[in-house]
Amino acid sequence: MVERKSGGKIGALVVAIVLAVAVSGCQKEIKGTIEVKGEKQIAFAQMAKISLADAINSAIQSYPGKAIKAELKNMDGFLVYSVEVVTQDNTVMEFTVDAGNGNILGKEPGKGGKD
Repeated sequence: MVERKSGGKIGALVVAIVLAVAVSGCQKEIKGTIEVKGEKQIAFAQMAKISLADAINSAIQSYPGKAIKAELKNMDGFLVYSVEVVTQDNTVMEFTVDAGNGNILGKEPGKGGKD
């Protein structure tokens, strides 16, 4: 009978790769148009090219509903708006909106206004 010692190592490697891909898929890196390099939050409003209202409209066009929370913040070194919307099916979605052009950079289930 032949013993396969490398099979366990290959199996462990496959599991490690699958876990790495799963974790990286959950933490999508944001790439916006306005880079933030140590500026204080108070400067963000001057840096943004679109208004808060425009960011909310971008999110609502993506998923119709009502905005319950929105803020301008630094995410992964880029200036973005985080917009929470209660959708028509009564779920909360959180949108990441580029503060430079209004494009939706990401969306995920939101916290529902819980902080």
